[in-house]
Amino acid sequence: YQDPHFVPAKQSLMKAIQNADVFISVGLELDGGWLPLVIPGSRNPKIQPGAKGFIDASEEINVLEKPVGTVSRAEGDIHPLGNPHYYVDPANLEVVADHLARVFGELDQTNADDYTANAKAFDEKMEKALKSWEADLKPYKGTSIVVYHENFVYFATRFGLKLFGTVEPKPGIPPNPRYLTETAQAMKAAGVKVVLYQPYYDADAAQQLAKKAEGTAYEIPTEVGGVPEAKDVFSKFDFIVSTLVKAFSGK
Repeated sequence: YQDPHFVPAKQSLMKAIQNADVFISVGLELDGGWLPLVIPGSRNPKIQPGAKGFIDASEEINVLEKPVGTVSRAEGDIHPLGNPHYYVDPANLEVVADHLARVFGELDQTNADDYTANAKAFDEKMEKALKSWEADLKPYKGTSIVVYHENFVYFATRFGLKLFGTVEPKPGIPPNPRYLTETAQAMKAAGVKVVLYQPYYDADAAQQLAKKAEGTAYEIPTEVGGVPEAKDVFSKFDFIVSTLVKAFSGK
């Protein structure tokens, strides 16, 4: 329910990790706006960057949208290491689980076999769920959608959807009326009817765009807890997929 780019670096967060053995960062600078304040503020030597207890979850991910050439803030809130929203592809969570199992096994060798077994069980459950989600979305491969922020490329790539555009003119930049009108006109011309936004983005802007384009805006979670139904990663993707099926089918 909070934008992961802009979580407030509160004292309570620093206190919460004072005695942690391990800290897991999403990586790719998604948490770069607040993590460099929270980690040092914890005064916990075990989890400082470079220590064994600091884990970058993105380490083995095939990263998409790596910028080429000079990275400029004039282009908005772009990420120089690539798109950090890899966890919106369910298959990437298997990569993360296997990575964490290996690192945990090194840190806690007594329980290494348990970590490996748990990762394997998670992977098997995810593979089964993934086949079901792929079957649900297969009839809609090639369908174009508009998303609020550039955080859906991994999901779209996995399930064969097309990203027509974004509600934001540039990452982190709110849309103005002219941009919304021009984008809506382009959507109408292309027959794009679906706009997606997360709970922490401006619902009014997303709904205005959808209305102008004679489509519909849908709130979906990209993080667990983003909506009440998203209680874990499996129910999160259940919600996203079922919402998209309803949107595409017109039901």
